[in-house]
Amino acid sequence: MRASTPAAVRTMRSQALALDAASASLGRLGVPQVLPALHAAGLSISRTVLGGSHSVAIYPPIDSLTPVDPTDVMDTICFGCDTSLYVHIPFCETRCTFCHYTVQHYPGKGSATALREREVVRYLNALERDLASWGGRLAQSNTALSSIYIGGGTPLLLGKEALRDLIRAIKNHYAILPDAEVCIEGSPLTITAADGDDKLRFLAEQGVTRLSFGVQSFDDTVLKYSARGYQRDIAIGAARIASEIFENWNIDLIQGLYKGSPTETWENLEVIADLRPAHLTWYHGRFADRPQGDWYRSTDRRDSFEDERSTLLGRMLIWQGLAALGYQQTDGNRFVRDTHYTDPFKGVRTSSSYDLLGVGVASYSHVGAGPSAHNHYGYVFRNDASIGGYADRVLAGDVPIASGRAIDDEELLAMSYATGLRSGRIEDVRLRALGARQSRLSEHYRALVGRLLDLGILEPYANDAGEEGLRLTDLGRLLEDETLALFFSPAVERALRGQPDAASSLVTISRAPGVSRLPTPGQERLRPGPTERPRADGESRGGAAEFAEHGVP
Repeated sequence: MRASTPAAVRTMRSQALALDAASASLGRLGVPQVLPALHAAGLSISRTVLGGSHSVAIYPPIDSLTPVDPTDVMDTICFGCDTSLYVHIPFCETRCTFCHYTVQHYPGKGSATALREREVVRYLNALERDLASWGGRLAQSNTALSSIYIGGGTPLLLGKEALRDLIRAIKNHYAILPDAEVCIEGSPLTITAADGDDKLRFLAEQGVTRLSFGVQSFDDTVLKYSARGYQRDIAIGAARIASEIFENWNIDLIQGLYKGSPTETWENLEVIADLRPAHLTWYHGRFADRPQGDWYRSTDRRDSFEDERSTLLGRMLIWQGLAALGYQQTDGNRFVRDTHYTDPFKGVRTSSSYDLLGVGVASYSHVGAGPSAHNHYGYVFRNDASIGGYADRVLAGDVPIASGRAIDDEELLAMSYATGLRSGRIEDVRLRALGARQSRLSEHYRALVGRLLDLGILEPYANDAGEEGLRLTDLGRLLEDETLALFFSPAVERALRGQPDAASSLVTISRAPGVSRLPTPGQERLRPGPTERPRADGESRGGAAEFAEHGVP
């Protein structure tokens, strides 16, 4: 299914010319002269995770969620006509040095210890029971699935029988809309394994429409220090297999994952020019407390990681290089070869304006409130972040929800900036009313917006209907997630700093049964499809010794 591309579109400049062009574009944006002013305003390239994720992937961010009573959540939420489903499989063939998600090492059936095999079977049994429980609840509200994402971890690591059972459970317990996209995650190792091709063809026959897998880099040194367990030829082979079976397939890359440089970025672009995935996600490396984070913070290695100016040059090189290859940029991190490959689930993942159900360990959900709810619009909530703890709760008949945050006026106003600015925030009647109710917070945001306008990070614009609003400039998109994080609410900031929430004044908002979701003010949208996963952050942490088997010092 690999698409042919006119030679003219695939032509890339020489590395020297491309770097000169990227540098000139940065100069027209005022870089590097503007950097001190940006730093003074609290804006600089961040190498740490943002609220528990590599990007502002959800609002409120998962690290701001606090312990909740599952009964309160279940009594409050009310699903509408449709929802997206995320299912977390927390098993990987390697433990990457940068990963801070809830995963567990599992070499695959036949290679794992008997104990690990029992743990995997126990988790999958709990997962199926949890899927059945939520399926029954959705049936009561006549809620269908608009998209399905099976992520992790590495779901493709499971045996064919386990994959069949998982897909059968979803089909048996849920109504699925005819046009629902279904995505599953793999890895270069699982795709190129002896049974990888057979698994992918089987999944396509079962209705999977999209494949996504992380490559992270085509540089062998970066792959070694990331403990990925393969070299670039394996990743390239996996991409070629994927392109033969799936029309819509995505690869993830991470800029500056280990040290990093514009030269590495250029070399990755050269590989992309040949492989041409339908969809490409190119993140910036951010680290928690895994070895990559320890290395970045260490005095003997930190100076060898790319600095801010090199990162910005690399980002501009990515934008211009992919544009030369015919890709369209959908936001700061995502690029598509054609518009029909656009990842619609991103709109579900990042906005509580749409219902998302996460099933599995550490998975998060956001669901609107029912008519009987008082004082908020809905909940963002997350399951137990321990694999064993999650299974214990489910198999005991308990709801595995462990943490959450109610969406009140303050969070709704913050959300309108923290997620709305990514695609453009329109100040409509509803937002103005919300701002009037939250006058002090609104005043804070107006002052912040004023500073960002002066710095060239934001700009006024009007949408196709002539409604006025704000959006990120090209300079702002270079620091997209860092800019969005400035708009976290005071309550979220307190939670991220480990401080207790202060009491706040709330209003009662309800929604009628059958309404798909209360839209974020100023963000009216059509119902999106799927497919970008909400990554489940959390559990496993490990020191450098854990990676000795991969040859990582």
